[in-house]
Amino acid sequence: MVKDSQVLLLRSLVKKDEPIMTAAAKAGMSEPTARKYLRLGKLPSETKKPHTWRTRKDPFADVWEEVKAFLKVNPGLEVKALFEELQRRYPGKFQPGQLRTLQRRVKHWRATEGPPGDRRSP
Repeated sequence: MVKDSQVLLLRSLVKKDEPIMTAAAKAGMSEPTARKYLRLGKLPSETKKPHTWRTRKDPFADVWEEVKAFLKVNPGLEVKALFEELQRRYPGKFQPGQLRTLQRRVKHWRATEGPPGDRRSP
């Protein structure tokens, strides 16, 4: 993946009348990639599109209101204990590998909607 600093170096070398092939090599990219960024006139960070779609269905969507109720009653509740409670209440619905997903969801909830003393950056 090409970084902004590489493209900036490429541009400065090309401005100094360095051949594109040599400038690309010095900037650490292939010649076709160098030509692409020179043609675009944009840095790699300016061409990225944000990832806004979900790749799979949220496994906690059906129980999220229940999870929020647990967290409002006991803000210091550890997510692992909450996950174990969900596994006990809904046998076979949640797999051990989904713990990290719940941890991320709870972290985001605490940062955006949780109690004021518990808000941390997500």
